[in-house]
Amino acid sequence: MPVQLTKLQACFMIILVILIISFLWLIREVAPAPLSDKEKIVIETLFDKAKPQCIGRYVINVPASFNNKLQDKIFIDDFKIESKFIYPPAFQQRIELREKELIERTTSKENAPVLKEVIQLPDGKGVIFDSNRSGTDDAYRTLEAHVYDNHIAFIITTNILDLSAPKYADEKKSYIEVSGFSEIETNTRPTKLAAMQSLISRLSGRLDHVVPTENGVCIPNGFILDDNSKQQEDIYFLYENSDFSLAINMDHHETPQDEILLNKSFEIKKAMALNNMHTFKKGEIKPNGVPAQEWLMYGRQKVYNKENNEESGFPYYSFLLKVNQGTSSFAKPFLSITLFNNDKETTYSDAEMVEIWDRIVGSLRYKPNAF
Repeated sequence: MPVQLTKLQACFMIILVILIISFLWLIREVAPAPLSDKEKIVIETLFDKAKPQCIGRYVINVPASFNNKLQDKIFIDDFKIESKFIYPPAFQQRIELREKELIERTTSKENAPVLKEVIQLPDGKGVIFDSNRSGTDDAYRTLEAHVYDNHIAFIITTNILDLSAPKYADEKKSYIEVSGFSEIETNTRPTKLAAMQSLISRLSGRLDHVVPTENGVCIPNGFILDDNSKQQEDIYFLYENSDFSLAINMDHHETPQDEILLNKSFEIKKAMALNNMHTFKKGEIKPNGVPAQEWLMYGRQKVYNKENNEESGFPYYSFLLKVNQGTSSFAKPFLSITLFNNDKETTYSDAEMVEIWDRIVGSLRYKPNAF
């Protein structure tokens, strides 16, 4: 006999079917229409004078109007690096003002002076300040290098521990006996200083469109030659205009298999459905032999107008690229590229945004002598 459904069960089944259909509709891939002749002109004009950008151990091409805005998120091992184009007089003034600031900073009699030592770098390239960290005993200090090369000023910082003074004998004993520190670990100044000096000797200034051919890694405004070690590198670039942002990160982390972009399809699609987002396209690609996965999503967002009033219904884009995810190595590190327009009312159409993405991603390649 056929199974008879109650009205409640029938309603539930109808709702379930509607939800499934709605979910499938939301997660479908819908490619934008091909570029119109007018849109082709817009894209050709934008990329008319594309320029290379050396990013870590990779190179991409971007429109000539794109300039990196992020120059203080560079991490090499334990060192944080900032970079900026300035002229020699400004660099000299920067050093003088910083030294004056450290000399004049007050601290307790037991921890004075704040500035412990000024180390001059060879060939007048700059200085290294050894100074107390704010609000701590002078066993906890910072090495701060100011380096100048090819019109680029670098600031390199790292924290050190120095329990070598007799007044820290009890604390040093506790670090060794209780915390398990070695003798060397109770005074990291010699090793950190040597590592900093090695880094400085391999560091050079450059413009971001210059692509070095030596073995090494590109950082904003600079380049670091490789040595015999496999240093940890975590480097960020950010390109922004009034239409969208392009964020790029290179590092050496290993991605678990279940965290690889396309392996997270179910979770991503569920989140997209909740936010009423769709997919332009997704999949594995290999621009210039570089293995990568991409996912291009779009939806709608609220944007504040010139009168600071919130308006809804504006296009929202979130394009993702993951390179060497799950297979990264020192020579072929992980790279992430994200194009997004949070809180921005872009003037580009869907087709133009996808074409901009395809041109940038299609230019991705390994830096010469990256490995």
